[in-house]
Amino acid sequence: MEDRFDQLLKGGLVVGPQNISKTDIAIKDGKIAKMAPDMPENEAQAVIDGSGKYIMPGLLDVHVHPVYVDTIQDCSVLGAFGGITTMIHYAYARPGMELAETVKKFIDEGKATSHTDFAIQGAILDAKNQIQDIPKCFDMGVTSFKMFMTYAKLGWMTDDYYLSKAMDIISELDGLAMVHGEDGLSIDYLEDKYRNQPQRDVFLKMRPAALETDAVFRAISIAEVMNCALYIAHISAGRGLEPIQWARDKGQTVYTETCPQYLALTDNDLQEKGPLAKIGPPLRTPQDNQALWESLKTGLMDVIASDHAPKAKKIDDDFFDAPFGSPSAETMLAVTYQKGVNEGRVDLCTLIRALSITPAKIFGLYPQKGILQAGSDADLVIFDPAGRHTISQDTQHSNAGYSLYEGLECLGAPTLVMQRGNIIIEDMKLKSTSGKSKFLPTKILKK
Repeated sequence: MEDRFDQLLKGGLVVGPQNISKTDIAIKDGKIAKMAPDMPENEAQAVIDGSGKYIMPGLLDVHVHPVYVDTIQDCSVLGAFGGITTMIHYAYARPGMELAETVKKFIDEGKATSHTDFAIQGAILDAKNQIQDIPKCFDMGVTSFKMFMTYAKLGWMTDDYYLSKAMDIISELDGLAMVHGEDGLSIDYLEDKYRNQPQRDVFLKMRPAALETDAVFRAISIAEVMNCALYIAHISAGRGLEPIQWARDKGQTVYTETCPQYLALTDNDLQEKGPLAKIGPPLRTPQDNQALWESLKTGLMDVIASDHAPKAKKIDDDFFDAPFGSPSAETMLAVTYQKGVNEGRVDLCTLIRALSITPAKIFGLYPQKGILQAGSDADLVIFDPAGRHTISQDTQHSNAGYSLYEGLECLGAPTLVMQRGNIIIEDMKLKSTSGKSKFLPTKILKK
């Protein structure tokens, strides 16, 4: 008898958007062909035992910066070890660079080197000269664009004139405007004001929650006028949720993202780790952590993404001169599962909605990605909830050389990661080769 399926995952607990069920998963030609309980083993060429384990959809990390010490290839590997099967990389067009040309280079690099499927979004750092390229990027399948409302001293800040112009163009093309929401000029003044004080002591004074909240409100207001779908990246402050709730209540399309570091770490970690924990927006208070967890439960927060920005830093570097950013993709699932599910802050279905299902929907990749159902890509994670491990840089795969979660004891770990039916991670070993990934054009969901 000719085998019907390529693989059959038996006995696992499949995590869906609302419930968890004991269901077998049959895979054929890289797709989920059938899901049903107690399927006969002789219907498949290979059987994988998922007994006692969760079967999760592969994670989508929609906030990745492969422009520092980790390349697209590096990010795909370390992400896969953390259960991520799709990444959306920011193509950084720095001042003087052409946006469309940069986007094309990132797409080509990803096709040649990535171990996992990927999409690209533009990062506009020279808005005056780069906005004109936005339509060309749409022609290449890139439909989301991030602008910085801060980092004026670096020359990266997009002012309100060009933020309005960009949103106007993006809106006409049914794309997504994304912002780093902090008031850049006020923050630059505060940096100058506190320059001669111990920097880690005054870091929160230089980047207060009020200036994040104001920028979020300003972005929402401009997006409303331009009728542009808006995505607020890496929300760190509980009070920053207030203008988002206001916008949602009146029907505006505003998507929200936070990151593991804003759910699990605080300014106390900055005091301990110094430059290693210097990120923007900054780590804030336990009260902010709790507000963000609550927003996940209520649905006000849509996405958890890593903001993986690995920089070469050491703990004894000068704090003021140290760059912003930290490695965070590989630990994203372990940290949010430990702090969220194990410690009782959210249920597993809520977590998986934020890590897989909702980001896939926002970027038009659902139901090909983000969910386990017949017809979807066989992107999945077999996750052992009894797998004990301690996060250590010694077992991480980033070139950054450190982790903000060093020594964190976690219960629960991936044992197998699959992309389109191909095993890429098994028993914490890389099984895939690069260059087999697919570039994924995005199409933005507009509410």
